[in-house]
Amino acid sequence: MTNNNTWSKFRILVANNCNYKCPFCHNEGQEKPQKANLMSKENFMDLVDILSTGPIDELNLSGGEPFLNKNIVEMIEYADKRLVCDISCATNFSLINSKQIERLSKTRVKLNIQFPYVNEKAFHQSTGNGNLTAILQNIDLARNFGLNIGLNTVIQTENQEDYEHIIKFAIGRELPLKLLPQIGGNNSKKYKDFIFPILNRYSVDYVDKGCGALRWILKKGEHSTSVLYIDSPCFYGDIETCKKFAEIRIHPDLTAQTCIMKESSEQLYLNKGPQYVINQLQSLWKNFTTC
Repeated sequence: MTNNNTWSKFRILVANNCNYKCPFCHNEGQEKPQKANLMSKENFMDLVDILSTGPIDELNLSGGEPFLNKNIVEMIEYADKRLVCDISCATNFSLINSKQIERLSKTRVKLNIQFPYVNEKAFHQSTGNGNLTAILQNIDLARNFGLNIGLNTVIQTENQEDYEHIIKFAIGRELPLKLLPQIGGNNSKKYKDFIFPILNRYSVDYVDKGCGALRWILKKGEHSTSVLYIDSPCFYGDIETCKKFAEIRIHPDLTAQTCIMKESSEQLYLNKGPQYVINQLQSLWKNFTTC
């Protein structure tokens, strides 16, 4: 990939469906599927090969629920061998098994676990069918294998108690936590008004990363963790901030999406060769100028 292509973060969506039914989910910008669509292992490997020709900062695998794709572990292992960037995978962690955890622990992937509540009943209601106890067992197993994991929590309401419980849980378990105000929510850009005081209560360090991401180091007793709060530029229509950490999404059908708030914008044609796809990505960046 040439240096003229400014996309540095890529999110490859390997599935468009999910076994959860979270009401807040935007499905990573995909329209609600009429039928399940999974990215083939061959298309994924071709995309990774193209990305390996130039410097990128991050590759994120997502869905839907990526572990509905039977090839997900092989996909991650292939990316781990071919790329030098950070690799992550967003998952609800309900479908993973011990053999997959063991294999993935030998890669540098970080699994970001969707984690809406620490209360069993609320967790089940929010996800439609999620089992918090099973998720916690998977988390313990992953940590025993040394797998890199963290929690992702979408802030959906102004219920301060729910999110203080999650923050204290993350500190107690020493799990990195990312707080993501719900995109499209009526009060999303105001959630920081009650979240920040909670974070500051346990804070020992704070950094504004200058791209809509705010990072705290929290400590309670002998336990500590990091918390990232995403004050999304989507809330303000701030294209200049967005471009500092924008990622392009590539859907299972190989359509590319430059903005989570917009429809997929272009079909990528892998059969026309790597340079053709690189030129498509460069063109998408040049036209990525407004929210």
